[in-house]
Amino acid sequence: MHDLLRDSPGLPPRDSSWGLGVGDPTDRVDFEEAARAGDFDILRSVAHNRAWIVGQKYCRSGDSIDSCERHLHSLWYVYYQCAKHISHESFEQDRWVLDILRTRGRGPLTRPAPGAGIDIARTPDGTVWNDLPFLATDMTECWINSCAAMDSKQRLNAASFLAKLASTRIANDRLCQIALALFRHTFESVRPLGSSNEPDDEDHRRRIPELTIASLLPSACAWIREAGHNIILLSDASWNDCSNSTIGRGGFSFLESELGQRARGGFSPWRWLYWLKRLHQIADEASKADEKLLAEQAAKAIDIMLSDVKQRNSQILKVFEAAGDVVTQDEDFMGLKKKW
Repeated sequence: MHDLLRDSPGLPPRDSSWGLGVGDPTDRVDFEEAARAGDFDILRSVAHNRAWIVGQKYCRSGDSIDSCERHLHSLWYVYYQCAKHISHESFEQDRWVLDILRTRGRGPLTRPAPGAGIDIARTPDGTVWNDLPFLATDMTECWINSCAAMDSKQRLNAASFLAKLASTRIANDRLCQIALALFRHTFESVRPLGSSNEPDDEDHRRRIPELTIASLLPSACAWIREAGHNIILLSDASWNDCSNSTIGRGGFSFLESELGQRARGGFSPWRWLYWLKRLHQIADEASKADEKLLAEQAAKAIDIMLSDVKQRNSQILKVFEAAGDVVTQDEDFMGLKKKW
């Protein structure tokens, strides 16, 4: 492992040719090995080093912010690897979320400009550090590329971390596009129920279509638990500011449904209602299959969704009341109505 990983958080970070961004295979391997080994203090030092390098190059050396971009990508990749391997139930994961918020709290990166003005470090994805450029796009790419390959614990850890981070509403809510991708696979695609007792080990050859609902549901429930209020806000606003149109698009089952005819992609009250309906169906199917854990997870997610929407007096309630036959003749919504 490269000696930069042995830098002490208490010492001034050293610049290095190591760390050429997310695309550098050596960088990826070193970060993954350190995270897998639980060397989180070392990786925290590396994260501080990356942020320090960006400031040093732009403010002191006079480099363009474009030359620092690879260090920004490298920084977010450190966080993503830690997110996978730090338990979602631990305070350590919350510390890493706080670290990102503190990075944003540094304010805009500036340097004196010729004359009496100042230069502000602006990238195509926003201002450093105010907008945390590339955070949302890199985290989304990492999730989409690795979701299927992760084991069940890694998937739940990463989902919880990303949902906690999204709940702070940084990066203009664009982290929530990860929820759209996850919910499409979990609730809007045809896949078997599976079992919570089935092995779900890490497998880099596995692809999304091979995952069962049992493999994805805990991660979807983590988003509902940690960022349910944000999902309602974005649904009320019909938010669809995704990195690309494929992320926000509805899945086949949703688009073929009555609710899917009202809203095609992104967040919307109609899509939120479809997710609620699917959770009810999953809970019912799991109960019949004697999958008690899955049934409990789905039922708890339903309770959270209904509690949040009532607490906020969301637009979703008005849409539901005005839906007419779309919901009144639907057996799943008839079963849910007792909880509204």
